[in-house]
Amino acid sequence: MNDYRNPPIVEAVCEFRFSSDTPWDNDLPDRFYDAVRDHFPIRESRKGQSLEIKTNTTGIEGHRVETIDIQVFLAKDRKMLVQLGPRGLSIHCLRPYPSWEVFRPMIRQAYEAIASLTGGIRGFDRIGLLYIDKIEIPGERIRLEDYFTFYPHLGEGLPQEVENFMVGCDFTYKDRDICRLKLTQAMPEKQNTLAYLLTTDYFLARKDAVKPDDAYAWVEEAHTEVKALFKGCITKKLEEIFDQEE
Repeated sequence: MNDYRNPPIVEAVCEFRFSSDTPWDNDLPDRFYDAVRDHFPIRESRKGQSLEIKTNTTGIEGHRVETIDIQVFLAKDRKMLVQLGPRGLSIHCLRPYPSWEVFRPMIRQAYEAIASLTGGIRGFDRIGLLYIDKIEIPGERIRLEDYFTFYPHLGEGLPQEVENFMVGCDFTYKDRDICRLKLTQAMPEKQNTLAYLLTTDYFLARKDAVKPDDAYAWVEEAHTEVKALFKGCITKKLEEIFDQEE
């Protein structure tokens, strides 16, 4: 993923959603800012939405959409940021993606700050590691199989000219995790190119299946699997494009 001169990553996100019994005081954003301001000195506020779905034995009973305040803490160049919402923490790295060795300690710093300030994380509703890759290939027409090993298969009885497509798979890991892989067409940024979005979303699918002390190990394992899936999706011909000088 970042083993190339020009990695296609446009955003990487590590997200933690904490259990409802995790302490969360109103002044937590202020104290969190004090803990991370050396790396994230810019503070902003944004609005978001939270969806709560109530279920019973027969299915969905109802739902509620709530507007929430999200505190955003940004690095000076605004290429890295942390978002803090009600019992939610996400760390974002935008293009140009530096490396896992740079992103990883930012994840650790933010997570350890929250763990310390709350007095201890009680559990997780979700942990996720998301990578969004925008891949641009020169040409007005290509054969997908020349560049991808993950692409839509068209049988002989189907039209072969495709205007647009979306293909996806969910892969299971360790009876607790899912990695959702998607490939779609996108709008190119360069002339005479075709663009594709490859999204790799690895997340904890079983609530509380990972203990708070094991969260960082989970993130490391998730990164290993995401990197392997990305490598498995592309061909040597596409890797050569990532290694070209801009």
